[in-house]
Amino acid sequence: MAGNIMTEPSPEELHRRRRGRNIAVLIAVFALAALVYLITVARLSEGVSNL
Repeated sequence: MAGNIMTEPSPEELHRRRRGRNIAVLIAVFALAALVYLITVARLSEGVSNL
């Protein structure tokens, strides 16, 4: 069963995978920040209309 032997990925492959994960985390953080911002704006505009 020599076909099941796993080799260690090259440093380039590890760098590519790490970069992909970092980009995914960056997108998630920006999406969360945008969501918090939009919720805040909606709540503030709701409060202004009640004056």
